[in-house]
Amino acid sequence: MSYPPPYYVDDTSDYTNRIIDTHGFALLTSSNVEGPLATHLPMVRDGDYLYGHIAANNPMAEFIGTSMVFLAAFHGPHDYISATLYEKPEKSVPTWDYTAVHVHGVTTVLNAENSVDRMVELTDKYEGPDGWAMENAAAYASRLFPHIIYFEMRMDTVRGIRKLSQNKDATTQARILKSLRAKGNDALADEIARIQK
Repeated sequence: MSYPPPYYVDDTSDYTNRIIDTHGFALLTSSNVEGPLATHLPMVRDGDYLYGHIAANNPMAEFIGTSMVFLAAFHGPHDYISATLYEKPEKSVPTWDYTAVHVHGVTTVLNAENSVDRMVELTDKYEGPDGWAMENAAAYASRLFPHIIYFEMRMDTVRGIRKLSQNKDATTQARILKSLRAKGNDALADEIARIQK
């Protein structure tokens, strides 16, 4: 048995890039001899690369720029789906519908100039044209740079997952959409509507 089931997999760049670009706060994972490591961080995609940064004293930092393969997991819209929305609730169980993208790849440490450029790109993306800019605090920011590792991560394998009640009939999907919109989760409802039967 394959996991996830093939009907939940969408590896098209249209889907995976949209989730990464829209929901850029990733969970970056690796491991050392003591066990799994994880760091939550914003990442920006540029072509086939992801860009991010971690604190230099983070245990993961020693593996940045090595041959270690990292996993960056991006979580898109998701929500609990009650069994009451199914045709036969007494013969059903609840579930969780979600969207996600898993990226595996190796990392490279960025030089000082590229690190500044990538930090500016990150803040510009989330601040917008009238927000805070790096030059507003250049002296302060420059004191932080030696304590931060900036890196790029090559997107070697990309797995897109969208578990969106694809295995349910159109009537059930319609009930799920109505319930999600009533709860205010239009983002997940829109994802289901994209693939609705």
